[in-house]
Amino acid sequence: MGVLEGKVALVTGGGRGIGRAIALRFAREGAHVALADLDERSARAVADEVAQLGVRALPIVADVTQAAGIREIVRGAVAELGRIDVLANNAGVVRVDRLLDVTEEHWDTVLGVNTRAVFFVMQAVARQMRDQAPGPDGLRGRIVNTASIAGRPGGRPMFAPYAASKAAVISLTQSAAVALAPDITVNAVCPGAVDTAMWEQIDADLGELEGRAKGESWKQRIAPIPLGRPETPDDVAGLFLFLAGPDGGYITGQAITVDGGLVMS
Repeated sequence: MGVLEGKVALVTGGGRGIGRAIALRFAREGAHVALADLDERSARAVADEVAQLGVRALPIVADVTQAAGIREIVRGAVAELGRIDVLANNAGVVRVDRLLDVTEEHWDTVLGVNTRAVFFVMQAVARQMRDQAPGPDGLRGRIVNTASIAGRPGGRPMFAPYAASKAAVISLTQSAAVALAPDITVNAVCPGAVDTAMWEQIDADLGELEGRAKGESWKQRIAPIPLGRPETPDDVAGLFLFLAGPDGGYITGQAITVDGGLVMS
């Protein structure tokens, strides 16, 4: 019997990368999973993988930057699966550019997905959680937001809007943890250099801006990791599972780093 047996989890950005890994990890532990993603093909593909693990899977195609999209995600998940016990608030984007070249469109896109959408998805799901009966642990729900080590102190001139957006996620996590206690726990996970399509994009963009060969920026980023290897999506998913499961029930308001020791505090 899995630690999330019979629970219902909602994963935003569930169509690839970290979101896909979270959805599959939750499903292996017995959770029914609603996957929200802007890309229908990706959402359905991951939902098929989840269903093969013997749980219910619901792909939801929606834009988390739009109020109507958020309403559809919550409505669809509850209508089909009955409630939402866990939110993995994971949808995110990244853009790379020099600080003096960042445009308003760049800023609005990154902050729109990584901060604004994270807040309003969290708000909508928390309202649903508050209205549902508590589980055996006395909690009505768990919320886990995806932040980043980029949101930690330290200048990141090629990622200024992204770093700002993730610092905001950490702050919003703390505010929500206080506001929603004692019924709902709210925490953030701060991944490091994760081997995903997002980092392929970062590597390509940095290469173009700084004249580096393909793969050089990635090699430079992972070289200092004390544990000696790049981070995988499953490394991140394991921490999500811990915070969503029974052993994480007395943790709230925390931003926990999982990066192989790249950033220590």
